[in-house]
Amino acid sequence: MARNNFQPVFEETETAIRDRMIAKVEADGWRAEPGDFMYDAVAPSPAEIKQLQINQDTILASRFALYAEGSDLDDCLYDVGLTRIGATHNKRALLITADAGVNIPLGQQLYAVVLDAQGQPLKFTADAAVNWATSTALTLNITCQAVGTIGNLAAGSQFVLQPSIPGVRIIADQGTTILARDPETDEEAWERYDFKATHPDTGGNKYDLQRWAQEVAGVGKAKVIPRWAGVNTSKVLLAGLDLTPATTQVVNDTQAYLDPGATGLGDGKVPLGNACTVAAADNLAVNIVVTGAQYAAGAIAADVKAAFQTSVKAYLKELVFEVDPTTKIPLPVIYNKIYGLLAFTIGLKSFSTLTINGGTADLTVTQTEAPTLGTVTGL
Repeated sequence: MARNNFQPVFEETETAIRDRMIAKVEADGWRAEPGDFMYDAVAPSPAEIKQLQINQDTILASRFALYAEGSDLDDCLYDVGLTRIGATHNKRALLITADAGVNIPLGQQLYAVVLDAQGQPLKFTADAAVNWATSTALTLNITCQAVGTIGNLAAGSQFVLQPSIPGVRIIADQGTTILARDPETDEEAWERYDFKATHPDTGGNKYDLQRWAQEVAGVGKAKVIPRWAGVNTSKVLLAGLDLTPATTQVVNDTQAYLDPGATGLGDGKVPLGNACTVAAADNLAVNIVVTGAQYAAGAIAADVKAAFQTSVKAYLKELVFEVDPTTKIPLPVIYNKIYGLLAFTIGLKSFSTLTINGGTADLTVTQTEAPTLGTVTGL
C-alpha cells in the first residue's frame, strides 16, 4: 500500500474565511464594504485563522503513519513496537600477507584511499586481533567508523595501516561482508509499518520470520519457505541491502538471531520446535548480449552501457522474492521488459538483436533464486 498525500480537513482559503466573517458582521447591521472600518478590522484575521487550521491538519496527519513524517512517523512506529532503522557501518574482509610474529591488534586503524564528506580518508578499525605464527596470508575483518553507504567501497580498494606495522607485506581487499545502509527513509519505514499492520504478530508464522530476519543488519529482504525439510522445519532465504544474495556474514548473523545452530530449541526469535535454516538466495545471473549497437551522435558508449545496466538492475530488484498474487509463482524476468529498457536507453540509436541467457524468452525464477545482472556485452 503506497503512502498518500494528506488531504486537508480543516484548512480553508482566506477568501472563504473573510467572506464568512463579513457576512456575520453585515448580518449584525454593520456596513462592511472594502474601505469601511469593519472590513478593515476583519481583514487581518483570515490569515491567522488559516494558519491555525493548517496547524490542526498537521496535528491530525501526524497521528497516522500513512501521512506522518520524520519524528511523527517515529512515534507511529513506536506504537506498534517498531523503531526506525538507523545508518549502519560497512564491514569487510582484508587478506593480509605478513611475516611470522606480526600482530595486528584489536582496534588497529586502517585508512582507505577514499575521502569522506570532510575530505578525510575513510577510517576503518580491526574487529579482532590477528597473529601470524608463520609467514602466510590471514583474514582481517574490519569496520568502517563512518556510518552510511559512504563506507560501501568496491572490492579491491586500497588500504594502509596507520601506524604502519613492520612485516606486513600485502593488503588485499576481499570486499564487503556486511553492506552499510543510510538511515531508513520515511517511505521505507512506512513499508515496514504497513507490513506489520497487515501481517500482525502470530507467535511465529512465516510473516513473523520474514520480519524478524529483516531486523538483522545487512538484510535487505527475506523469504520464508515453510516445511522445506519436513514438519517443524523452515528455511529463510536472504538478499542483502543491494538485493543480491546475502553474504556469508549476514547469513551467519541472521542464523544466530533466529535459531542458533538451526536446532529448533527456541534459543532465538523463532519459536521452540521450529528448526529454522538460514541461507542466501541462489543467484540467477541475467547475462545480456547485444549485437549491432549504433549510438546517437555525441553519445559515449560507456555511458550508454552504464545507463542500461542501472535500469536493468533496478528492474531486477523489483523481482526479488516477489510472486504472482494469484498463482504464488515467482515473477519471471520478462524478455520484452529488458528489450524495452534497452530500446529507450538514451544515447542508443539502434541495435540488431538482444538475448538474455542465450535466448529471447522470459527467464523462469525458482522460489530460491534472486535475479541479478550478470554480464552485458555488445554495448
